[in-house]
Amino acid sequence: MMNWILVEDEHNRGSADPFVARTVMQAGGIVPLYELGKDKDQGVLHVVNQFCRHLHQCNDISRRLVSEINRKSDVLKEYLAEKKVAEPLRLPAAENLTNDVETFLYHAKLAFRELKGVFLYTLGKNFNATTQYKHIADWSEKRFGNDDLLTKWLKKNCDWIEKLIKSRNAIEHPDSQKLEIKNFHVDADIIREPSWSLDDESPKSLLRDMEIIPVNILEFSEILLLYCLRNVKDISPIIIAEIPEESRDKDAPMRFIAMLEQDLDEPN
Repeated sequence: MMNWILVEDEHNRGSADPFVARTVMQAGGIVPLYELGKDKDQGVLHVVNQFCRHLHQCNDISRRLVSEINRKSDVLKEYLAEKKVAEPLRLPAAENLTNDVETFLYHAKLAFRELKGVFLYTLGKNFNATTQYKHIADWSEKRFGNDDLLTKWLKKNCDWIEKLIKSRNAIEHPDSQKLEIKNFHVDADIIREPSWSLDDESPKSLLRDMEIIPVNILEFSEILLLYCLRNVKDISPIIIAEIPEESRDKDAPMRFIAMLEQDLDEPN
């Protein structure tokens, strides 16, 4: 007699996790409405699942970095408040900062690479792993026009996406570009929190960027999928409606749901 073995999910993420709810669960409820076919439906969901896996890694790392930088900032404030004038300055260091940033960029790059699969299963266009998003925007413009929502969305976002990817490439190919990651440091006699910069750009706050980039990646993926599907077919009278953040189900906080247009304007 065989004994059953119960194995926990590898990533241990449930539907209450917003990254799961707004990727895998959300796509699972919306994609079948466009009648792509079983194989393409499964293809999109596989892409979204793989994308979500890398996005989770980005978010976990960013949260750890934000917590560590804030913790060491508090240590620094206490130290400066007690420091004697003649005492040499001793700066703290956020632990594992460089390694975490490099790993964050690795998963961000892979997340955007996975996301290109959406174009294959919805619009029948297969992009190479190295195809830049600005080139995808050019393709969209040629196929759907400059005023198309997908084209506009790609053009609006391709610059910051390509900067993230270039930042990772600079780690892998340091001879072509330079990514400078600084821990707590002194610049022009001013104590600075951790920063990063690509090539000759002005350094930017790692704390601020780590707080917003995972959310930006998530939001980009949501709208990208919806605009790709929109260019597949019109599913009227069904519409894709956005749920206000305060009204989302805490057990499955999806942002978008499908509903009949007539129900949108009905009073509660």
